Amino acid sequence: MAGDGASVLPFRSWIRDRVGTISLASASNRNALSFDTLQRLQAQLRAFFCNPSVNVVVIQSDTPGTFSSGHDLRAIHRLQQEVAGGGAGGRDRPEGLFRLCSSTMLSIFHAEKPVITKIDGVATAAGCQLVASCELAYATGRSAFCTPGGGLGLYCSTPGVALGRSVGRKHAAEMLLTGRMVPAAEAVNMGLINRTVGGGVEELDVCVAEVARTIASKSPGAIGTGKPLFARQMDSSLDEAYALASIRMAKDIFPEAGKEGIAAFLENRTPEWTDEPVK
Repeated sequence: MAGDGASVLPFRSWIRDRVGTISLASASNRNALSFDTLQRLQAQLRAFFCNPSVNVVVIQSDTPGTFSSGHDLRAIHRLQQEVAGGGAGGRDRPEGLFRLCSSTMLSIFHAEKPVITKIDGVATAAGCQLVASCELAYATGRSAFCTPGGGLGLYCSTPGVALGRSVGRKHAAEMLLTGRMVPAAEAVNMGLINRTVGGGVEELDVCVAEVARTIASKSPGAIGTGKPLFARQMDSSLDEAYALASIRMAKDIFPEAGKEGIAAFLENRTPEWTDEPVK
């Protein structure tokens, strides 16, 4: 959680080699996820998800030592003061902020394209929620994660939704109840991030670029149908999960992606993907 209002341009974005990148760039408030920033972030994510030239999305930070400090505490404090002073309609706006934050995280979960977080520094509260909401996460050894809401009189309930689905229940409960800072190596063991890179930012850049390129080289159709199916089957019984997965794989064999992929393997060549997700 952070301190200043959002900057005019809270992040930079670009597309290169079928990878869409969003780089948080509001150093003055430690990349706080203000209402304005969340609106812009959600719009940019949706633009990438709808863009056929983007196969995978990376979210990172321009700010050394900080990924995101969560919600903007100064803005929330101003809202508290406004409500205390009898400001009209003030109580509706906190709910709108947290609804927007939740819908942004859900847009990542429901997207057909994978999203990777690249962390060099601290990710707290909603910043930690953003990390937990993405399929993959890689961090430098100096990175750390926490949900400190209880110490501010605000239990991190919405970060807990993503956190509880990313790490074990007891790990999530400890983070939410104590607010302690979890170092990167421990976050790997908990399942919050995939792995750490010990050599610093340059090595982290190489690691994430390699993972993103690998994913971007796969069939967009296979990834676009497989990602939602994975999420659905994880919430199903074992019997239902196998039934869903069997139907999905049977459907994937016959469209162009399945034909091209198998033919390329048998002919020992690189596949040429022209496919879209198979419904």
